Amino acid sequence: MSTLQLALQLPQDIDLRGFSLLLHTQNIAHRITLEGIYQVVWIASDEDPEMVIGLYQTWQAQRPAQGPVAPNLIRRLIQNALEFPMTVLMIVLNCCLAWVGLQASEGDFSGLIQQLTMTPMSMTGGYLFFEPLAATFAQQSYWRLLTPMLLHFSWLHLAFNLLWVWELGRRIEKLHGANLFLGVTLVGSLGANLMQFSLSGPGLFGGMSGVVFAYLGYCMVWDRLRPKEKIGLAPAAYWVMLGFLALGFTGLLDLLGLGALANGAHLGGLLAGAVIALLAPFLVRKRVL
Repeated sequence: MSTLQLALQLPQDIDLRGFSLLLHTQNIAHRITLEGIYQVVWIASDEDPEMVIGLYQTWQAQRPAQGPVAPNLIRRLIQNALEFPMTVLMIVLNCCLAWVGLQASEGDFSGLIQQLTMTPMSMTGGYLFFEPLAATFAQQSYWRLLTPMLLHFSWLHLAFNLLWVWELGRRIEKLHGANLFLGVTLVGSLGANLMQFSLSGPGLFGGMSGVVFAYLGYCMVWDRLRPKEKIGLAPAAYWVMLGFLALGFTGLLDLLGLGALANGAHLGGLLAGAVIALLAPFLVRKRVL
């Protein structure tokens, strides 16, 4: 086969044998590989990918009906929960605690949020006062070093972060195991929160974006170290997220009305994930080799 080009990227649970046979009948030279958690259909550079996409849509439409939508959706949700339990748990946990950050964004700083900020806080005369990091250690409130990742201050903030948790987290969990995924999550959160604190001092910040950048750093360094065992994230995704990180430090995104970004958390998470990836070949050797 001549030089290959990507035509389709599909979920790994779709049986593509029938589609492959269809391509053969159309004399379309192709190859189907498993890249991370996706099946990728490659075709020769002189073939038309739009034609292949059209053939796939036709093949899908002609497949036997799969039954009612609702049972299929429930079955898929159960399958995902069993296949990516820690990723799903992380998403559910953030969704269940979404109200905490949303209430804070409306000016209500009472209740559970008092226990989730990185350092203890209080309100006096309508102003928030945050204690230094030493107070967290003095009170042995060590969970505070991690829990800011559970605070989201808008629905958009929550949705954006959790979409990336789903896209990146399940790749890591599926290929390298739930324990490694949990390690990247916790160390990434710790690195993100400490970096943000070191750059901005005590204050109100939160969200899973620092952890998302830890996943990104992990995937990026792993793919660099093990090109034959890639996690399979599209290279463009790295450039988009790294560009977002760089723009954040310029202050341009703040001027565009996207709010004050926790740029330190993004950088700290990225570095933490990269460090774990340097150690990962030793931690997951038996799993991937």
